[in-house]
Amino acid sequence: MKNLLLILLFVFSIKTYSQRNEIAWSKAKEAIRLMDDGKVEESIVLLKECEKIDGKDYTYPYEIAYAYILKKDYATAIDILNKTKKYKNINSQVYQLSGNCYSYMGKPDLAIKEYEAGLKKFPKAGNLHLEKGNIFLQQEKYNEAIENYEKGIKADPMFPSNYYRLALLYLESNDKLSGLIYGEIFMNLERTTKRTTEMSKLLFDTYNKSVIFNGDETKIEFCDVIITDKQLKAKEIRLPFCGVFGSHFILSTFGQNEINLISLSKIRIAFINNYFKEDNKKYPNVLFDYHKKMLDKGYFDSYNKYIFQLGAQSEFTEWRDANKEDYDKFVDWYTTESNYLTINKNNFFIKE
Repeated sequence: MKNLLLILLFVFSIKTYSQRNEIAWSKAKEAIRLMDDGKVEESIVLLKECEKIDGKDYTYPYEIAYAYILKKDYATAIDILNKTKKYKNINSQVYQLSGNCYSYMGKPDLAIKEYEAGLKKFPKAGNLHLEKGNIFLQQEKYNEAIENYEKGIKADPMFPSNYYRLALLYLESNDKLSGLIYGEIFMNLERTTKRTTEMSKLLFDTYNKSVIFNGDETKIEFCDVIITDKQLKAKEIRLPFCGVFGSHFILSTFGQNEINLISLSKIRIAFINNYFKEDNKKYPNVLFDYHKKMLDKGYFDSYNKYIFQLGAQSEFTEWRDANKEDYDKFVDWYTTESNYLTINKNNFFIKE
C-alpha cells in the first residue's frame, strides 16, 4: 500500500510540477526504495538533499515526514507537515498524514480537527472524510462513521475506500443489500488489489447465505423492508429500495435451487431484465446501470463470473478454461478505460 500511495503521489506531483528537477527526482526515487527496504535513516538523508536541490516541491518534506512516522516519531512528523502546509500545490494527503499522526499518538480529537482543517482547503477530499470516519469507527460510533463515509462519497464519488468501509459495515448488519452494492462498486473502482480479492469472496459468500432454497420455497434475507408513515401518506408511495430489489430478485431465482457462479449469474441477468422493465426509472442505481450496459454488450455473464471468482475459485477456473474466448473479450472490454464504471455527483449511490 505504501508503494501504491507513493506512485499515486508522484503521478500527481508530475502533473503539478511540469519542470521537476530531475536530479532531485532521481534521488527521491532512490530514497523511497531505501525506505521500503527499511533503511529509513538513509532515505531521510537523501530526501533532505532533494529539499536543498528543489526547495519548492512539497513532495520531499512530505516523504521525510512519512519516514519519521515509520520511526514512530510522530511529533517530528507533525512539525514537518505543518511547515509543508505552506508550500504551493500541496494536496489533501498532507492533512491526512498529519491527522493520522495525532491518531497514532492517541489524540483522536486533534486528528479530527486536522482532517476538518484539510476539508476547508480541500472540500472534495474523500480521503479526509474517510479518515474522520475511521476515527469514529475505532470509537465504535458506527452512525458517525457511516455519516462521514457517505460524505466522502458525495464529495469524491470515484474514491474507492469509503465504499469499502461502508461495505464491510453493512455486510455485518441486517442491511446486507447496501453492503453488496457498496462492495461491488468498490471492486469496480479499485481493481486487482488485496482488498478486491477479499471483497470478491465476501460478496459471493453473502449471496450464498442470503438466498435460502428449501424445496419449492425460496427465501431471501438481504434487508428489512420498512415503510414509514410519511411514505404511506404520500400521494405516490415510494417503496424502500430494499423492497424493489427483493421483489425482482425473488422472481429471478425461479428455476434455481442453489447459489454457485453459474446460477448467481443467471439470477443477476434475470434481475436486470426485470428491473429495467420499469423500476430503473423510479429507483435509479448507478451499479445496475453499469450491469445493463454490460448485458447489452454481451459481457454481463462473464463479468459475474469475474466479480465473484474468489468465492468459488475452482468453479471459476473450470468455467474460464471452457469459455476462454468469451472471457478474453470481456477482459479486453472491461480493461478499456472508456468502459470503466463512472460515478459523479448526479448518479452516486447512497443508502436510503
